[in-house]
Amino acid sequence: MAAIIRERGRKCEECGRTLDEAGGRVRVFGDHIVELKDGGAPLDKANVMLRCGRCHTRKTIKARAARMKG
Repeated sequence: MAAIIRERGRKCEECGRTLDEAGGRVRVFGDHIVELKDGGAPLDKANVMLRCGRCHTRKTIKARAARMKG
């Protein structure tokens, strides 16, 4: 994950945040675009999006709800 952060920069690729609420660097998570539970490729950089905690949580809740529906 560190290599992806070095390549893309420490910012949320969804909302663009670079700073947290306290003015420090935002913590980013390597989030699988297609979740592993849904068949996403675990080691494919193209299946990883750097997201801040807020965007990561929102996407995970949405994916979980869709999985439960289907």
